[in-house]
Amino acid sequence: MRTTFFLLIALAMAAMVLASPAKEKPAKNTCAKACSFDYTPVCGGSKDGKDKPLSFGNSCVLENYNCENQKSLVVLSQGECPGGGGVRLA
Repeated sequence: MRTTFFLLIALAMAAMVLASPAKEKPAKNTCAKACSFDYTPVCGGSKDGKDKPLSFGNSCVLENYNCENQKSLVVLSQGECPGGGGVRLA
């Protein structure tokens, strides 16, 4: 009798664990806009000049960067920014 009682308790506990709701999946990246591979570089920076200018492969990549980093960089000029530093392509 005692063994049956413990077995029922164990089964009830197992059922509760297995029936618990699954953890929520992390939200999909809402910033992941598909950009073309068109290489038309732009130099992006802040209007007030507080952020160092960065080069981006195209304006779409700049928009994704703004979304992912909560920035509001704008296109300062066409082409790569002076001074090198690499080009962000994705």
